Amino acid sequence: MTAKAQAWVGGTVAGAALVGLAVYLAVVGLDEADKWASVLGLFVAVVGLVVSVVGVWRERSASGGQSVTDSVIGGGVAQVSGTGGSVRITRRGTGPAAPPPVAPGTPPAGGGAPPADDGQRVHGSTIPGPVDQVQGTVGDVTIEEGP
Repeated sequence: MTAKAQAWVGGTVAGAALVGLAVYLAVVGLDEADKWASVLGLFVAVVGLVVSVVGVWRERSASGGQSVTDSVIGGGVAQVSGTGGSVRITRRGTGPAAPPPVAPGTPPAGGGAPPADDGQRVHGSTIPGPVDQVQGTVGDVTIEEGP
């Protein structure tokens, strides 16, 4: 089922539940409806608290991962994350190195969908030169190329 279809089904179910609840509370009377609304409000608040705590926990556990997976890279990879100061990357040499030999028509291993975006990644790539990924620095970032 597509995301759009799921949104429509979810909206329809939520609307039907809201109408059903309104009809029920109108039938049982104002005093009983007030009691039910208090109880339902308590449960909605508890569910909201749980959802927010789970969201914070997932965000903290998902951040900061760095990896180079199933890649053929000639040259180098520099991944820098979460530093408390400035970053300087200096490359010296004649230029980008040739990638390691790969049989013609052979894609890098791994293929498929890239991993979840929870950090810096190099995934399923053939790169003939340097790859620099910098994330979360407080100070300046300087990348220099020289002889």
